Amino acid sequence: MTRPSDATPGDRIAVLEAELAQLRAEKARLRESERMYRFSAALAARLVWVADADGNMLFLDNPFFVLTGMSAEQGLGAGWFGALHPEDRAPTMERWARSIETGETYSAEFRVLRVDGEYRRTRSRAVADRDEKGAIRRWYGTTEDVEEQARREEARRAAEEALRESERMYRNTLEMSQQIAWTAEADGSGVVLSDRFRELTGLVGGPGEASESIHPEDRPEVLAHWAESVATGKRLDVRFRMRLKDGSYRYAHVRAAPQLDESGAVSRWYGVTEDVHEQEQARLAFREAEERYRLAAQATNDAIWDCDLIEDVIDWGDNAGLVLGVGDGPLGRTAGSWWIERLHPEERVAAVQSFDETIEAGANRWSRTYRFRRDDGSYADILDRGFIIRDGQGRAVRAVGAMQDLTERHRAEAEIRRMQAELIHVSRLSAMGTMASTLAHELNQPLTALGNFLSGTKRIAERPDVKREILVEALNGAEAAAQRASEILRRLRDLVSRGKVTVQVENLPQLIDEACVLAFVDEAALGIRHRLVLDPKAAWVKVDRIQIQQVLINLVRNAVEAMAGAARREVVISTRVRGKVVEVEVADTGPGIAPEHMDSLFSEFMTTKSEGMGLGLPISRTIVEAHGGEIRAENRAGIGAAFTFTLPRARAARKRV
Repeated sequence: MTRPSDATPGDRIAVLEAELAQLRAEKARLRESERMYRFSAALAARLVWVADADGNMLFLDNPFFVLTGMSAEQGLGAGWFGALHPEDRAPTMERWARSIETGETYSAEFRVLRVDGEYRRTRSRAVADRDEKGAIRRWYGTTEDVEEQARREEARRAAEEALRESERMYRNTLEMSQQIAWTAEADGSGVVLSDRFRELTGLVGGPGEASESIHPEDRPEVLAHWAESVATGKRLDVRFRMRLKDGSYRYAHVRAAPQLDESGAVSRWYGVTEDVHEQEQARLAFREAEERYRLAAQATNDAIWDCDLIEDVIDWGDNAGLVLGVGDGPLGRTAGSWWIERLHPEERVAAVQSFDETIEAGANRWSRTYRFRRDDGSYADILDRGFIIRDGQGRAVRAVGAMQDLTERHRAEAEIRRMQAELIHVSRLSAMGTMASTLAHELNQPLTALGNFLSGTKRIAERPDVKREILVEALNGAEAAAQRASEILRRLRDLVSRGKVTVQVENLPQLIDEACVLAFVDEAALGIRHRLVLDPKAAWVKVDRIQIQQVLINLVRNAVEAMAGAARREVVISTRVRGKVVEVEVADTGPGIAPEHMDSLFSEFMTTKSEGMGLGLPISRTIVEAHGGEIRAENRAGIGAAFTFTLPRARAARKRV
C-alpha cells in the first residue's frame, strides 16, 4: 500500500492499523488453510513431510511415528530410510537422489516396517518449492498406505488373468473336443455358430442352415425340443444325426442353457454340439446285446440273477419267477437270505458253503446242483452257475449267473434209462431165445447123465455084494451132472432177470469166467475152442456185472456165428491196462468185417444175419458208453475181426471181515 507524503500522522496510523488487520486476517486464513490441509491429509491417511533442497528430512507429521514406531527426530535427515524394507531401500534412495538432482516430481512405492512388525506398501510423492530464480528451496511431500489398494489391484489383475486363462482354456477345450459352440437370442433366433460347424458340415452357418444339418428323420423331434426349451426356459439336451460335408451322418449331442437377467428372464442362449458317434454306436450295440441276452435267457428258460455281495441283495431276471415256480410276476429284488431259505434242507449248508469257498479261493466261476422249493411246496432240480466279479483289490463285490430247471430233463433221462434197461433186458431175452435149442441140448446132457447115474446107483444099491466105493463113485457122477445143470440155470436166471442197474467194483477175470459159461455153452458141439489172455494188472473195474456180461456174450456169440464154416475156429478174450481204463478184446478167426459194413456196424437194425434184429451191437455200445467207455471194431492182420471196448479201472475191493 502506498502512503501519501502529505498524510497526517493520524492517517498514517489508520493506514498501519488497516494493514495490520489485513495481515492478521491473512495469517488467520493461512492457519485455517493449514488446518484444512492437515485434516485433508489425515482423512486421506497421508503422512505430510518437508525436506530441504538437498533432500534432508526437515519435518515429519505425527502419523510417521504411528506408522513406523520411530520418533519424528529419528526420521529426520536420512533416518527415515531405516523404516524401509531392505530390498526397497536402495531403489528408493536412488530415485529420491535423482529427483533432488533433476528437480522432477518424486514418486515411489516401497514397503515400510510398521510398529507391529508387518511390512506394508506405501506410495510417496513430493514436489519442489522454488524461489523467484527457480532454485529449489524446499520439498513438500506426502506418503500414504496403499497396501489395501495394492491388494485390490493385484486381486483385480489376478481375476482378469484368470478370466483370460479361462477364455483360453475354453477355446482350447472347444478345439480339442471338436465341439461346435453356438449362441442364440432369447427367442431362439439369430443363431451364431463357431467355425467348427463350417469345418464339419461345409455350411457357413447362415439362417436356417443349422437345422438343415440335422437328419430329416430327426429334425422334427430336435426342433420340437428346441421350441419347448425356448418357450419354457428349460435346458436343451437331445441327440440326433448330423450330416457332414461328405454326405455321411454321425451322431451328435446338443446341449444348451439360458443366461438369465436380474429379473430371471432369459436374455440369451449358449450351447455346444459335440460328436458322440462312437459313444452312441456303443450304446446302441449295448442295448442290442442286452436285448439278445434277454431273448436268449427266455429261449433257454434260465432264471438270470445278479447278486450284490456287499449289500447281500439279488436282482432277478424278468422270467425268473416263471422258471422257478415262484410268485405271479417278476421277482424284482430279494434279500440273499430269500434264496438260502428256499434251498432243500439237506443241501442248504453244502450249497452255501460251496459258494463261500469259491469266493475265498479267489476263483471266478461257481456251479452247483441242488433242489429249490417252489411255491406249491415241490422241489425243482436246479443247475446253478455263477461268475464272480472282483474289484481292483481282488475283493468279490458282485456275482451274476443263471439257474436252469433240470426237473423235466431228469425225469426224461430217468425214463430213457428205464426204457434202455427194458430194451437191454429184452435183448438178453432175445439172445437167450436164440440160444434156446443150444441151451436145451446142453441142459439135456447133464440131466440125462443125472438120470442114468441115479438109475444105476439104485440098481447097484439093490445088490448086496457091491462095494461101497462103487456106490460113492456113481453118486459123485450124479452130483457133478446136477451141479453142471444148476450152474447153467443160475447163469441163465441172472442174465435174464430184470434187476436194478448196480455199478460197483467187480473182479474182471471172474466176470469173464461167468459170461463164458453161457457164451461157450455149445463150444464142443461146434468144434470151437477159446482162450483167455488176462493181464493181472487189469483185475478190477467199476461196472454193472450183468450188463458187461451181456456185452461179452453178444460179442462172443457174434464171433461164433462169424466163424461158421471156417477151418480154424478160435475165440481169444484178452485184457490189458491203458492208463485209467481197462481194454477188453474179443477176437475171432472168421472172415472179418466187410468194408461196406464197417461204418454202420453199430447202427440200429443193421445186421448181416437173416434172422437177426440188428440190436446186439447198438445195445452193447449203449452199455459201454453208459459206463464211460467206448467200443470199436477192426479187422485183424491176417485173419478174423476184433471188437474192443474200455471200462473204468478201479482199486481192488476190500474184503468184508
